[in-house]
Order: sequence, then C-alpha cells, then structure tokens
Amino acid sequence: MTDRAPDPVRAPGDTGRREPMKRSTAGRALLIALAIGGAASAARAASPEWEAPAISHKDVKPYFDDVAIKGLVLPPPPAEGSLADADDVAAVMRGQQVDAARRAVAEEDGAWLYDRFAEAFGRPIRRDSAPALVALLNRVERQVSGPVFAAKKDHGRTRPYQRLQLSHVCGEVKAPAPDPDAKKRTSYPSGHSAYGWAAALILARLAPERAPAILQRAMDYGESRVICGMHFPSDVAAARVVATAVVARLDRSPEFLADLEQARQELARAEQGR
Repeated sequence: MTDRAPDPVRAPGDTGRREPMKRSTAGRALLIALAIGGAASAARAASPEWEAPAISHKDVKPYFDDVAIKGLVLPPPPAEGSLADADDVAAVMRGQQVDAARRAVAEEDGAWLYDRFAEAFGRPIRRDSAPALVALLNRVERQVSGPVFAAKKDHGRTRPYQRLQLSHVCGEVKAPAPDPDAKKRTSYPSGHSAYGWAAALILARLAPERAPAILQRAMDYGESRVICGMHFPSDVAAARVVATAVVARLDRSPEFLADLEQARQELARAEQGR
C-alpha cells in the first residue's frame, strides 16, 4: 500500500548502521499480530479514521496553512551510488529476509494506523470511545500531509520495490517496473512513517508514562515500511523530521492546545470510569 493523500528506520541524526529489525523476534511479532490485529478487525470496518494514513476525508481541517512551515527544507535523499544509498539498499534487502510473523506485522502496519498504537497507548483509539482524541489526531495527520506530499513532489525518488524489483512487497502481487513519470516517484519522505511518528508524539504527551513504548511502536511502524519494500530508511528518517517540525509548530496554535487539553480530559474521564 503506497502513501495516499488524506485517503518512523532511522531517527534524525542516526548513522543508519544499526539493524533494529533483529530486535523483533518471531514470538514478539506474532503476539503483537494476534493481540492487536485479531481484536481490532471487527471495529475497523466501522472506523474509517483508522485507515492508514489516519485521514481519508478531504474536509479534515488543518490547524494552520502549510505556508506556516514553508521554511522546512529537507536535504535531498542519498544519491544513487553513494555510500548512504548503499546503506539504504542494504537495509531494504535485510528487510526482505525477515520471518513471516514480522512480515505480517508490517503488512498490518501498512494497512492501518491508530489501532497499531492501541497496545502501546494502553487503550483503544476509536471514535466511539475517544472522539476528541481521534478528532485531534485526524487534524494533526492532515497537517502533516501537506509538507510530506510537497517534499515527495520536490524530490521524486523511486520506491525501493520498483528500483530493486523486490520479491516481497506488501500489498503487491508483483513489483511493478520503475515508472518513467516523475510524479509517481514518491518514496521520499515516507508518508506512513510521518503519520505514525506524529501520532506517537501526540500520544506520548497524553500518556507520558507510556512514552517509551509508544515511541518504540512508532520506530517499528516506520521500520515496517522498509520491510514492505515501500521505503528506504532515509525516507523514514526524513518523515520523522517533517512530523517533528509540524508538531513543534502546532505548539504555537491555541486551537491545537485546546484540542490537546480536551483529549487529555476525555482520557482522564475514561480512566476514572474504569
């Protein structure tokens, strides 16, 4: 599944030399897939806001015009043939070798967003039980989508599954050949990773005691895009830069801060009712 407009494997500053995919054992991945995927399947059909990216409605209103962060300039992706590009390619090829359980998690990560963070957050993220939270997240994700797709257009990077003709591609029966149309080369930055990192930053503020688990889930969520063959690690790292910049800018929005407080109070009421 590719990144669609309103339809994290390196963090900023990371060298890219580590191999986080080795941390995910088959048992851990299978438990996640069973615990989250099975329990949430019935609710998904009635919860379109859970689709990845989080928003599929054109009428979701951002908090501010995209021009407010027009100064955000991402560096270009690694040039093909460079050492950094070789690191990217090597990471993608390692991702092709993960076990079936981890690949199943990656497939689910590519199809959904909010429910993929429910376990780390400690509660379902659903419109029927947390409407203020879902509305907040939808607007944040809508805000993130603007600079993400502007950067995709600027950089026009071919996705790894096309460039490398991978055997295992999430959501694809067969990897299509590279598209000559530059408008369809949309690898950099990763939209899913940006949405996942932005959601994690918001959720971690609402549940700081769970922040380590939430941010780790976001790291794994971005790693899934590499496993899926949809993105290179540098695409994921750039996505986190965009998401972090957008969320930092949101702190200057009184409307965002009011919505954040409303979501916090909603969660507090739910906790008292347990």
